[in-house]
Amino acid sequence: MMFTYHSCVLVMILALCTGVTRGQCPEKCHCEGLRVNCRGQKLSTIPPPLPNATDLDLENNLLATLTDDSLRGWQNLTTLDLTLNMLASLSDDAFKGLQNLQKLYLYGNRLRNISRKWFKGLTQLHTLELGLNMLASLPDDAFKELSNLETL
Repeated sequence: MMFTYHSCVLVMILALCTGVTRGQCPEKCHCEGLRVNCRGQKLSTIPPPLPNATDLDLENNLLATLTDDSLRGWQNLTTLDLTLNMLASLSDDAFKGLQNLQKLYLYGNRLRNISRKWFKGLTQLHTLELGLNMLASLPDDAFKELSNLETL
């Protein structure tokens, strides 16, 4: 019985010491619970992933492109904020693996076109912000994959 009590205490201490709020939080970011806030840190790349994180705030940084690998390992994100960056290009698979994503903010970037392929597999997405970009045109089927989209 005493051994079980000590084991439980040890497990709780380890859980507190290894959570997102401690040593796992990416440099220049602030972590609280499952939220990672890297707002306004002049980042030019996506920080190393925290697989359990649900919110990633990268607003007001220097991100110019997203590759197929940029968001690999962030599979539990429900909110991704890329507002006010310098994004001019996104690979077709930039958001691949983010099947839990519900809110995507791309407001205030340098995007000139939209690819329907960007949104493939984002079946939970209900909020997509694209305002204040340099969009020249919008394909008719750009949002075909987004069956739960409520806010554009």
